[in-house]
Amino acid sequence: MTRVLMIVRAAMGLAAIAFIAVAFAAGCNTPQVSANTRTQTPDDSVEQVLFGARTVLVSSGTRRGEVAGDTVSTFDAATRFEFHGVHAVFTSPLGRPLGTLTSGTGTYRVGHALFDAHGRVTIVSDTTRRRLEGNTVRYDVVQNRLSSDSAFVATAGTRRLTGIGFTADPALFSVKCLKSCIGTLGQ
Repeated sequence: MTRVLMIVRAAMGLAAIAFIAVAFAAGCNTPQVSANTRTQTPDDSVEQVLFGARTVLVSSGTRRGEVAGDTVSTFDAATRFEFHGVHAVFTSPLGRPLGTLTSGTGTYRVGHALFDAHGRVTIVSDTTRRRLEGNTVRYDVVQNRLSSDSAFVATAGTRRLTGIGFTADPALFSVKCLKSCIGTLGQ
């Protein structure tokens, strides 16, 4: 009987140690998160669905352009808009077109004045005829600046610039590659 009791106690001790090791290992695995991650919300929490809708991009009373979508869903008391079939036009303060952005999806956060385009993102300048393509692009309405931390390809005629991460103005006059840069767009 004593031997059986010792075996049971030893088994219980090993089980407790295994449980603690598993719990400790699970607590140490913190996921790495990109700066451009999207917050996923269940579809049933959509506040409103709009078809063929558009909104104006404004900062301090200055119109920067507008973004439209085939389908737009509102969330978070109409402060976050999820666009599908995105078409955005960036404009000068006088309303002259500077560039056009198209993508599969996009998120506009009104309070932060940030628009994130996702999927195959294409930006074409109306003034310089430059073209930029990538997978994610953020437009900061306040700073009037495009940026990304993912791979991109920019072209100007026969010139080509590729790299990982960039900053640019909406007309693509100035495209600054952040790392792994190959090529140039010229002046």
